[in-house]
This record gives sequence, structure tokens and C-alpha cells, in this order.
Amino acid sequence: MKKLFTLSIALFIAIMAIAREPLTYSKVIQADSLDKTSIYVALRAWFSETYKSSNAVIQMDDKDAGVIIGKATTKYSYGGLVYRCYEGYVNYTVKVQIRDGRYKAEVSNINHEVLPGNSKGCILGLITTAEKHSEKGAQKAYENKVADDIKT
Repeated sequence: MKKLFTLSIALFIAIMAIAREPLTYSKVIQADSLDKTSIYVALRAWFSETYKSSNAVIQMDDKDAGVIIGKATTKYSYGGLVYRCYEGYVNYTVKVQIRDGRYKAEVSNINHEVLPGNSKGCILGLITTAEKHSEKGAQKAYENKVADDIKT
């Protein structure tokens, strides 16, 4: 009986750990008519047009290996007076792997932080795959709405 109880506790902990994996979006995009170099040039242009300073965003840029990795920040606001303390930034990693005729884009390590002066209690931190970001506390409904909005 004791072994069964220990096994059920271990299983519960494993399930909870899986449910809280960091959220990652990934997609393979076909570009059949383009070679690796053409895709690379187009993606470098995208980084330059999308971010104010692509040189500050890009952490790794290896044309030969076909990999571009960037760490970016986007301003975030849910809107509404009650959600003001959640205003801040969403930081994330963009990784692109390039091959002839296709590339894989991945967004991961999505992390929420608040503006200086806002309550530290409003920081959501790492956004995970969990259905609900928060299960307890007075602000759980607000936190879950904000987390769902960031996921979207």
C-alpha cells in the first residue's frame, strides 16, 4: 500500500511538471523555389524591419549553419484600469533554422515582466503550457486572462 501511495505521488508530480513546460510555438514554412542563401537574406531583412535594432536582438547569426537566434522584447498592455499593473514587457527568443526550400521558425522562452513602479506581484514570469497560469490567490482570474492574452 505504501508503494502504491508513493507511486501515485510521483505520478502526480510528473504530470504537474509536464503541464508547466515552457510554451513554445514552432512552424516549418515551405519555400520550395528558394535556396538557403535567399531564405537567409529574406529572414535577416525581416529581423531588420521587425525590430528597432536587429543587431541588439540577434544573439547568434551563422549563415553557413543556417541558424539565426534572437532575444527580443515587446511592450505589453492588456488594457483596462484593473490590468494596469500587468503593463510591461514580454521577452522571448526567436530561433530560425534554414535549409534549401524551407525554414523552421520557433518562438520560446516567453517571459512577462512589468514596468518599473508596478507591483512585483503582477509579474507573470515564464509563460507555460499550463491551461491556467495561476490556481490560487486573489488575482488568479486577472493573471489567467493576461496569460491567455500573451499566449494568443
